Amino acid sequence: MTAPPQAVVVLNPSAHGGTGGRRFEAVRPLIDSTLDATVVVGRADRRWQGEVAAALARGVRLFIAAGGDGTAHALLNTLIEAPHRPPLEAITLGAVGLGSSNDLLKPVRRRVGGIPVLLDACHAAPRDVIGCTRVDSTGAHRACVLVSASLGVTALANARFSASEPLAKLLRRMSTTTAIVCAAVRTVATWRNLPAMVRIDQRESARVALTSLSILKTEWLSGRLRFGHPVEGASGDFDVALAQGLGRIRVCADILALLRGCFDGRPGHTRLRARSVDVWLAGEVPLELDGEIVTATEIHFDVFPERIRLCA
Repeated sequence: MTAPPQAVVVLNPSAHGGTGGRRFEAVRPLIDSTLDATVVVGRADRRWQGEVAAALARGVRLFIAAGGDGTAHALLNTLIEAPHRPPLEAITLGAVGLGSSNDLLKPVRRRVGGIPVLLDACHAAPRDVIGCTRVDSTGAHRACVLVSASLGVTALANARFSASEPLAKLLRRMSTTTAIVCAAVRTVATWRNLPAMVRIDQRESARVALTSLSILKTEWLSGRLRFGHPVEGASGDFDVALAQGLGRIRVCADILALLRGCFDGRPGHTRLRARSVDVWLAGEVPLELDGEIVTATEIHFDVFPERIRLCA
C-alpha cells in the first residue's frame, strides 16, 4: 500500500473575519484521509515560517495554504526565501479557500463542505510567479505575487475592503460582493487620478494620470469583479490592465462592467501582455499584492525565473 504524501498545511484562523479555523474543519477530514499532513497555525509571530523551512529541508514538497489569497502569498514567499531550497518547480502548492475572495481558486472547480479547494497534487500544473520590487520610505523591498497586484483606485478600494474597522469586518462577513462595492463607492467618491510615469517592457516611459493598474495571473480582480478575459497560468508573462484619465462616472461604469465580466475594449483602458512594468509615482501610495496592502513610490514588476506547481 502506497503511503500518503507528506504535506504541510499553513492555516490562517483569522481568515474571513476570524472564522477560518472553524471553516477549515469541513475540509480537515479529506486532508487527513489523503495526506500525511502537519497543520501549522500561521500566527503573527511568524514562527510558522521556520516550520515551513524545516519541512522543506527534510524533504516535504507539498504545501497547502488554508486561508485567503494573502495566506497563499505569504506561503509562496516563505518557500522562495527558504535557505538551500530545491528548484521551485519541485514544490507543489495547494489551497483551501477560507478567505473573503479566494481569487487563486477561481474559477472554482471543486468544493468540500462548501469550501473551494485546490488539493489534487497528481494533476498539479506549472504556474508563473510575478516578481515585484517596490521602494517606500524605508527602502527597497522584494516580494513575489501569485494572483495579482494593483495600484490606484483598485488598490485603495482593496485597502478599505480589508480594513480592520468594525464596519468593514461586518460587511465582509455579510457578503464579499457587498463589502467590495461599498469600498469601491467610498473610494470613487473622493478619487483623484495619480500623476505617474509608466514603462511597459522597456519601451519609452509615458506620463499618465493613473486611475488604476492591475498586474494579473487571473481574470478575477476581486470577489465577483472580473475582466472576462482568460489568463494563461504558465504563459511566461502576465496581463496588464491600465486605466488612465478616468473620471468618477466612468470608474463607476467600469465597476458595473467588471461585475458583468464584460470589460475588454472599454475607452481609456490598455490591456496587453508583458514581461516587465515600471511605475514611478509622485508620492507614497497603497499597493496591493495578492490582497495584502503595502505602500510604494517606485515599483518594478517582472516574471520570476522559476515556476511553482499549483494543485488542480
